[in-house]
Parts: sequence; C-alpha cells; structure tokens
Amino acid sequence: MKNIKQYRLIILFCLCFLAVANVNAQSDWPVPAKENENMSPFLFDDDMVLEGRISYENSCTSCHGTPGQDDFTPMAPPPGDPASDQFQLQTDGALFHKIKMGRGSMPKFEDAFADDELWNIVAYIRSFNKDYKQPLPNMEGVEIPEYSMKLSFDDNIDKLVVKVFAKNQPQPEVSIAAYVMGTFGKYLLGKSQTNELGIAYIDVDPTMPGDEEGKLSVMVKASKGFGRAKMNEEMVMVEPTIRKSAIEGRHIWSTDKMAPVWLKVSFFITVFGVWFVLLFIVIGLRNINKANKEEA
Repeated sequence: MKNIKQYRLIILFCLCFLAVANVNAQSDWPVPAKENENMSPFLFDDDMVLEGRISYENSCTSCHGTPGQDDFTPMAPPPGDPASDQFQLQTDGALFHKIKMGRGSMPKFEDAFADDELWNIVAYIRSFNKDYKQPLPNMEGVEIPEYSMKLSFDDNIDKLVVKVFAKNQPQPEVSIAAYVMGTFGKYLLGKSQTNELGIAYIDVDPTMPGDEEGKLSVMVKASKGFGRAKMNEEMVMVEPTIRKSAIEGRHIWSTDKMAPVWLKVSFFITVFGVWFVLLFIVIGLRNINKANKEEA
C-alpha cells in the first residue's frame, strides 16, 4: 500500500513538472530591446526572398511547415506558421534574433548562417505579408563600399580564386560564398574569407558534372558590413561531361545504331502482326454483315 502511494506521488510530480514546463514554453519569448529594434541593412528584394526560401525549406520547413498552410509540426510549444500574425506582428529584429539564437526546441542558427543569410530568411517570411513595409536604418554618414570581384580557377590546386577590390584596393576580411547554378536552383560550393591581399580560395570538386566544355555556372557573393556584391560567371573548372540521350542504348526504341538486329526484326514483326489481326477482324465483321443482309 505504501508503495502504491509513493508511485502515485511520483506520477503526480511528473505531471506537474510537465505542466510547468509547457507553461514556461508557451510564455512570451523576450527579445532584448536593442535586438528588437535591429533592422536589415539590406533592402529586401526578389533575390533575397529566393535565397531565403531555399534556406527556409532546408532548415525550417520540417517544424514550421509551408508558410500560409498552417501545416507546422504538432509539438509543445507549437512552432507556428511564419505567415501568421504571431510572426508578422513582430519586428524584423525580433525575427532575426530568434532565428539566430533559438530557444528550447528551436535550434539556434548562429553557426549555420551568416547574418546576411539570416536576413534572407526574414525577407522570405515578410514576403507573405502584403501590408509589410520594410523599415530601413538611418544610413546617414555611413559609407558603403562598392566591391568589385575577379574570378579565376587554379587547376593546380582545384580552387576557385576570388579577388575582392574596392576603389582598386584589395579588401581583407570580406566573407565570400560561392554557388553552382543548376537547373533546380543553386548549390553551395563553399565559403571563405579574403586574406590581407583580398584573396579567398574555395575548394572545387573536379568530379562535379559540368557541360561539354567542363564549364560550371558560378555565382559568387561578397559581403562585409553594409557592403555587398554579387557576380555570375561561367568558368571551366571540371572535366567535360559527355551527355547521352535518355533513349540511347540496346532497346527496341533506341536511336543507337548498335541496337541488335533481332530487336528491330521483332519490332516490325509485332507491328505487322497487330495490323494483320486488326484487318482480319474488320474483314470478318464485314463478311458477317454481308451474310446477314443476304439471308434477310
């Protein structure tokens, strides 16, 4: 009897603990005042929204679902739909802070994304609010560098070489992100930072599929503070890819001259056989119809 009472007390304690934990999880998520007033230094444009969508789909959809669909994962606390007022009534700085720092079951993405990539996600979330007007910080007195880049490929070390300049001067400590543009979007090639000579190196896998000349369509982004730059270029960096027709090979519908003769013979015999049977049926039906008319 004594054991049963102890067992009940333990269960009651666990239930109380879970209830308190859930209440705490459901409570407000306070954001420091300075972070709450933070604003994106970048104007949200279609490019930022597109890149934010890719990051969101890769890292956020599993819990938050598709914005506007209310199909987020049922859990405590509920992660919520980013298109809802629960998100849209928050400041850009609050969204940025929460994505970056995380809390409880919400992971922090501080190490996964650079600040400009976090702003891309905020831009994507804001794209579901037709009444949203982006607040911009006061940039008076702030000099925004205009970066230019030169790209090359060093086939001795299989590295993409990125040189960053501003006013013809090399720019150190500039964050570089390189992507390979594909049919279904872009793929991260690598990230790096420029050295004191304004040069960054990014590894290239020479086994990646390129075109028939070994070219890859590359997009490189440079960012530091308020300065940003983007450059697209097709570069020979991998071995040429010999593309084959999807219907090429030893099969009956092949366009390959090496298709075996017996397959071609079988194909024509089958086609002529089908037509012969159809013709036989038509003639038979006509004879039956003719015989019925003669008997009548």
